Amino acid sequence: MNARLARADVILKMIVEQYLADGQPVSSKFIAAQEGLDVSPATVRNTMVQLEQSGLIRSPHTSAGRIPTTQGIREFFNRMLQLQPLPPRWQQQVQKQLPLELPVSLLCQRAGQLLTNLTGCVAIISPPKAGERIIRQVDLVRLAADSLLLVVIDEDGDILHRVLHHKAQVDNATLSQGLCLLNAALSGVQWQEGMSRLEIMAQREQGTLQQLVSRVLGQLGLDEMQQHQPLIYGQHQLLLSPEYQRNPALQQVFSMLENPAGLVRFLQSISSDSLVKLVLGKETGFAELASVSLIVQRYQHNPHRFIALLGPRRMPYGQLVPLIEACSRQLNLNLNP
Repeated sequence: MNARLARADVILKMIVEQYLADGQPVSSKFIAAQEGLDVSPATVRNTMVQLEQSGLIRSPHTSAGRIPTTQGIREFFNRMLQLQPLPPRWQQQVQKQLPLELPVSLLCQRAGQLLTNLTGCVAIISPPKAGERIIRQVDLVRLAADSLLLVVIDEDGDILHRVLHHKAQVDNATLSQGLCLLNAALSGVQWQEGMSRLEIMAQREQGTLQQLVSRVLGQLGLDEMQQHQPLIYGQHQLLLSPEYQRNPALQQVFSMLENPAGLVRFLQSISSDSLVKLVLGKETGFAELASVSLIVQRYQHNPHRFIALLGPRRMPYGQLVPLIEACSRQLNLNLNP
């Protein structure tokens, strides 16, 4: 019995690896010809029947070879996947693109761009400012008679620049009053709390000063909304993949990426620990993602931040898992010195 189980594992591993390599059904003749297996084609066929009955492989059409099911790929990933050493070129790129002491937002942007450039997959990074930000400093700089530059620096060193245009000229006295008001409301407090305080203060003012503060509030609210959106890179890479051309269902992925709030909540829930997770198609619970796979890992605990790769089911998991781990380690090192 143990020998049969071991043989079944070996054959399942061969089927999954070959399918991931070329996407074609795998025949019993091909399996029997592999070195080291040392079994007859009849034994291979019998074992493949057992694997099919167990729901691990299936035949896409009559008289074809077999391809792995979602359950089969899951079994392979959990028990048989052999991770490959990270190529030195990739390791150098990770260290070069994610150096120490970069602001959080820039680190996340670079990580997303790096992952999609190296893999051709879609990279998803949790909102860089998912936790409550502390505002360190606010400044207003005159650019012209009808425009000012709003500068907000948070505790991570990230800098927000926004140009504020005004129909009415803001004189120096109003500018000075506005700057004092902004720093009194915003400096040293969490972003959302500061906005609430600033809104109350604005109601006590009038004229040009009230208009100025209201304009600042609008910009801060827009930035707060944007900061809670995930960073997504490489959607065009999915368009270029052969699987996309053959599988119209992949086009549904783009509707999910355009409104990713549910996907982000799901990825946060499964990245509750520091282990790399693989989610296959229907395991996500989203019909739009039935034809793709997701590799995800948490890289920071507090605030909870994750990094993920989305691509066709035939991703080279043995190469991509070490890459995700390397990026996560580098981000964690930078954010937790």
